[in-house]
Amino acid sequence: MVYLAKKDGAVIRHTDLTAMQDLDGISTPDLTITDEEFDAAEGLARIIDGAIYLGKTEAEVQTEQNAQRIRALKGLLAGTDYIAVKIAECAASTSDYADKIAQRQAWRQEIQALEGVA
Repeated sequence: MVYLAKKDGAVIRHTDLTAMQDLDGISTPDLTITDEEFDAAEGLARIIDGAIYLGKTEAEVQTEQNAQRIRALKGLLAGTDYIAVKIAECAASTSDYADKIAQRQAWRQEIQALEGVA
């Protein structure tokens, strides 16, 4: 079991109630969870709006997912950068790569939307 309690604006974590009492002077935990629940929260426990909150907030998860998608989109853009070089060196025309150019624009727009720029 994992015992969590609020103390001085922070979350105190113990796996032994006696230790919680002896080390931190807390006799009753605010929250008791299993080791598996604590591990599922990636060991993240903090105080949000006065309550102990486990894991990441929905906003934090969304931010991470957005960042991951942005990295993937930038990778796709980097993989098609050769098109700009070919066009710049007159080795190809925009009509040769019209579909890819449109796709690159869509990727850039998605990145801007995810970054909150659009």
